[in-house]
Amino acid sequence: MRTIKKKKLSIIIPSYNEKNNLSSLLEKTNKILYRYRNIEIIIVDNGSTDGSKDYLNQKKKIFTKLKIVRVKKNIGYGYGIKYGLKHASGAIISWSHADLQFDINDVVKFFNKNMNKIIKEKIIVKGLRKNRAFIDVFFTLGMSVIVNFFFNTKINDINGQPKMFSYFFVNKLLKFAPNDFSIDLFLLLLASKNDFKINEFPLKVKKRVNDKAKGGGTLIGKIKLTISTFIYICLLKLNSNKKLWKL
Repeated sequence: MRTIKKKKLSIIIPSYNEKNNLSSLLEKTNKILYRYRNIEIIIVDNGSTDGSKDYLNQKKKIFTKLKIVRVKKNIGYGYGIKYGLKHASGAIISWSHADLQFDINDVVKFFNKNMNKIIKEKIIVKGLRKNRAFIDVFFTLGMSVIVNFFFNTKINDINGQPKMFSYFFVNKLLKFAPNDFSIDLFLLLLASKNDFKINEFPLKVKKRVNDKAKGGGTLIGKIKLTISTFIYICLLKLNSNKKLWKL
């Protein structure tokens, strides 16, 4: 367990083949770093194959306050987050997507409103996605019903972004969290099993402007994500024990 926290908040943003979104992302995150000295932002190039690597290597010289790290080969969304966790030094950890469908400034708002609660109380914070298409809401609701049935929880919008929580979760995430999108589910279950309150804040989802959606961005993607998540739920239920959930 880490004992020295250099920053109050670490924001991890995994990016896989999001080259056309990187310019706006870097500008937004850089402005935050110049305004808030107690925040660090870690951009994880998650094994991109679209030229993101060269682009980010060039921008490192300009955006010197940003931490930019790279995973050589894409293993999964969760792996990218865990790679970012290894480079994080904040007392509070957050992660979100690089596709600009969520405003990175909202993460800062979450932090400013909930910093003391996250440190002193048993809560984590997550976004609750609004103004989404019916099919998106349908798949999200269905998955929440399945999870709550299997684990006797009250979890809503599993993949809602951003997530924000105490650094006490980090070691458990690094050791047991999956390498795919199910990392969001593992975090919420871990919080629930340890009697953490999950505070939700409504956020509007913006339309993706550039590059293709990953995960559940298409109907086929949603079906694949649902199947893989369901398989993970079954495996987690079969192999669940007190040691797994103990923080």
